Amino acid sequence: MKQTLALVHQNPFFSAVSVIGTAVSITFVMVIYMVYDIQTADLAPESHRSSMVYSSYGYSYRKADHSNSNTGMSYRAVNAIFAELPGAELVTYLGPTYLRYCGDSPARGMHRTVRQVDLNYWRVYDIPLVAGRLFSTEEFDACRDVVVIGEQLAREAFGSAETAIGKNYFVNFRPKRIVGVTKDVSSLFTFAYGELWMPYSTRDSGLGSEGLRGGFEAVALVRPGVGREELKRQIEQSLARFNETLTEYKLELPDLSTYTERQFFRNDTMSPAVTCIILGLILLIVPAINVSGLISSQMSRRMAELAVRKAYGASRSTLMVQLLRENLALAFAGALLGFLFSCIFLWLGKDWMLGDGAPGANFDVSIWLFLRPAVFVAVLVVCLLFNLLSVFIPAWHATRRPIAEVLGGE
Repeated sequence: MKQTLALVHQNPFFSAVSVIGTAVSITFVMVIYMVYDIQTADLAPESHRSSMVYSSYGYSYRKADHSNSNTGMSYRAVNAIFAELPGAELVTYLGPTYLRYCGDSPARGMHRTVRQVDLNYWRVYDIPLVAGRLFSTEEFDACRDVVVIGEQLAREAFGSAETAIGKNYFVNFRPKRIVGVTKDVSSLFTFAYGELWMPYSTRDSGLGSEGLRGGFEAVALVRPGVGREELKRQIEQSLARFNETLTEYKLELPDLSTYTERQFFRNDTMSPAVTCIILGLILLIVPAINVSGLISSQMSRRMAELAVRKAYGASRSTLMVQLLRENLALAFAGALLGFLFSCIFLWLGKDWMLGDGAPGANFDVSIWLFLRPAVFVAVLVVCLLFNLLSVFIPAWHATRRPIAEVLGGE
């Protein structure tokens, strides 16, 4: 460590360029990694992302001529397909999500995100209650005028979450009784996000197409011991059995997907993870080549030192370890700086890198979301990889030169 510090003092320009070059490279790599990780990891309230299968809305059409094609599924259709899947531990049906005029009175309000959900929704997504309760089975079955709202709305309208319980909150000028208040959910979480949650109607809307048309989609939680591909196969089999009961129309679900597939590159032949790894390596290797050139130049100035050490018995492996260790210290300093830069860059640009761009969406996220153990481990791995890529070849060439040749000035 003393020798490393001495080298830094002797060559401040080289040290600064090495640290900054490493920091910039790792910043880009870490931003890619962190965006992918935050968008796909199991994070509360979407704590089961890795165990989910999503249906999308599907579409129906007339078999004879493929006419009258419509996107969406009715409650009857989605329930017939997803209700009895042996590989699913839980299934929740999501009704349409709207921006609706909401407020504590018909004359005072603004557009809010209203999500229509069932009872299983609260078991699939970990949204903590602050006050009150969730709507009951009886209230859901009867599609009562009850609503669960976010904590921010409760404070804005009634001062606190506790005082909001039992009060009326108007949704599209229709009063709904508040039965519960939840913690606010960031719009980073595509399916858990909402500002108000209320029961949907299970009665078919009668839109035609043999009762297929509607606005529902399904989210299935895979049972332990069952793979997601196996659950997809069960859904496809259930869909085929349901289509056999239809005479004129057919329903298709072309976008059965995992959470990662739904968020990135849906229907693409290359997996999202592979794409991000390749992009990260490109962003890592190209700067490593440039830093390697600087290190080669620095090595040429130290050839006499290395030759003298070899003359006194130092082996090539000893010299290699020393050089790698010295540059690892600089790389590690650059890695920590790059990690800090990536957190700041991602925090400042989170609305367009992580958000969905929805107007008025709540995108408040904790800084601790970026400071997780997996992220720190990733920094260490990237640091080691960058160090090996940029230092190994120059160090190998420097230590293999004959002593006499170096000391003779050749």
